[in-house]
Amino acid sequence: MSYIIGTVTCMGASKWVYFTPFDMDGQTALDRLRQAVFARDADYYRAEGVETLADLDDSGWLEEEPAHSVLDVERVVWCEPDTEDAGDVRMIEDPEVLELFGTGQPSREIIRQAVKRSGDGWFPPFGRGSGCCTVTYRSDGHPDELCFWGTTGD
Repeated sequence: MSYIIGTVTCMGASKWVYFTPFDMDGQTALDRLRQAVFARDADYYRAEGVETLADLDDSGWLEEEPAHSVLDVERVVWCEPDTEDAGDVRMIEDPEVLELFGTGQPSREIIRQAVKRSGDGWFPPFGRGSGCCTVTYRSDGHPDELCFWGTTGD
């Protein structure tokens, strides 16, 4: 099951955030999340003649008309901050997690609040059409979910 927290549009860009069950393989989690979001919004895409998520990815349609959701990203990457390309979701780990969230084991609420405040100043991702991902933790210190967030621009 995946959860959307919200999409906010500002100056031609939409910010989106999702929480999904924890998976050691971030790409697998992203693929499942994208499939769930596509299934939920499928009527909209079918109006454009797209029947599957693979069709949508291959169509080039998202380059013309972004979905303003996790559908606008395709691959999980590990790279330096601010070097992700459009379509990438950069994994946020260790020192950057502490810098962004004030703890090495952020809860869902800590991440949700930080992403919500992100419009007030510096916060990744910096490029439109890209995203970030990190692990949320339960109060007992065990991984709970993955949080995917990003920005889509027109």
